Amino acid sequence: MKEKFQSKSGFILACIGAAVGLGNALRFPGLCAMYGGGAFLLIYFIALVVLGLPLLNAEIALGRKFASGAPKCLAGISGKKSASAVGWAACINSVFTAVIYAGLAGWIISTAAHIAPLSYGAAELDQTEISGYFFDNVLNVRNDGIIDGISPTVLCCVFAAWAVMYFCLRGGAGTIAKAAKFTVIIPMVLLVLLAGRGLMYESAPIALRALFVPDFSCLNRPDLWLTALGQVFFSLSIVVGIMPVYGSYLPPKTNIFGCSLVIAAADFFVSVLASVVLFTTLYGCGLQGAIGASGIITAFAVYPVAITRLFGDNALLNSIAGILFYSSLAMMAVQSAVSMLEAFISPFSDGRKKDGKKIILIICLAGCAVGTVFATTAAPVIVEVADKFVNLYNVIALGIAEGVILMLSPRTASLAEEINKYSKKLKIPTRPFAVSVKFLGPAVLLGLCVAEGIRLISVPPEYPLWIILAFGAGISLTVVISAVTITGRRAYMR
Repeated sequence: MKEKFQSKSGFILACIGAAVGLGNALRFPGLCAMYGGGAFLLIYFIALVVLGLPLLNAEIALGRKFASGAPKCLAGISGKKSASAVGWAACINSVFTAVIYAGLAGWIISTAAHIAPLSYGAAELDQTEISGYFFDNVLNVRNDGIIDGISPTVLCCVFAAWAVMYFCLRGGAGTIAKAAKFTVIIPMVLLVLLAGRGLMYESAPIALRALFVPDFSCLNRPDLWLTALGQVFFSLSIVVGIMPVYGSYLPPKTNIFGCSLVIAAADFFVSVLASVVLFTTLYGCGLQGAIGASGIITAFAVYPVAITRLFGDNALLNSIAGILFYSSLAMMAVQSAVSMLEAFISPFSDGRKKDGKKIILIICLAGCAVGTVFATTAAPVIVEVADKFVNLYNVIALGIAEGVILMLSPRTASLAEEINKYSKKLKIPTRPFAVSVKFLGPAVLLGLCVAEGIRLISVPPEYPLWIILAFGAGISLTVVISAVTITGRRAYMR
């Protein structure tokens, strides 16, 4: 019998745990800063309502309708087994995202171990030294992408993250739902405290103006639109195989539309809250130069400054807040990574419990092996390249492919009925839903991809070629080849 969440609240918390993760606390505010704040936030909100929310409902409904993961769901809605290749590509891409998240969890655990001595020594350091402490003193990074050292501390922390992920995956949906209670609530409370401290800076009004007031001259940049749309998909955990699996775990008679509204609202709230923390700290401490290309690096440079100043010169309270913050952030990273792996493991094991446990062990061991790169001197460059390809280019391509499947399928209209099946008053509008998932989404994404492709041709590579090939284009190619191979093999076995 297929495993289920025990309650609607457990399902919502697990979905929020999947959607509200490092993408909100780290990636979103950093990207928002890189693209000027208000313009990015405006496009993100529009895309969230017009494209993200309908597709979130569609994927949860697909999971409940077909009681399976993304491969079977897409094959079922299209009536063609070949469509499962797109589902497998989404699931495999999620495995790579989980590897990145596990590496970041190792960084976060390492930072948690260093935040107390950093807080006590903050009085003797300037803001730039605090901002660069982790990268300069723990990882000893090199910006040229050369690997000439490894941090034993970070390596042990990466392995610890994989160990926790292994036991969470063995526990199944019940464990995921229980863990989400901590990974969702604790970071929110601490982000509120950090935001309150940030608002005490004299430059807070300028920071908030930069965050919330759009610079409309930026709206002609295709990379801004593409990044904001990609962040919507990535942040909501759609087109990555997670929501169909969670939809298949739904308790009976759950109101999908009502749940999705709660998930999307929580996702947006945490993203904005984290952005307030980052922007007020950036402007309050003069760290505008710490903005990185992926967003993730920016947050790692800014949060230590915010934490070591949270309670002024009280190093003890700053240390306690820092340990709590980074510990909860690590749990958030692990929760998101577990969700990503579950998106692949659930359809791959296909209900065979023995196979499921075996694949969990294999993936976690392989993840530990690959995770060693996150403890090297080239780790930040690798993270930026891998994040760009896995969580932007691949996600956008998957969004287009999934949109084409839904566009060509005559059964897509039935998803609105599935969404509204147990809704008495709160129902998703049928026609706008169909227009969004069948036509608007694929058309907008395809147009932006063409514009971004033209832009990239004229821009020289900003990273070492070997890293782009190994951790960027190589990963994208691996996702495609693996998806086609699994689809062909499963079709042959049948």
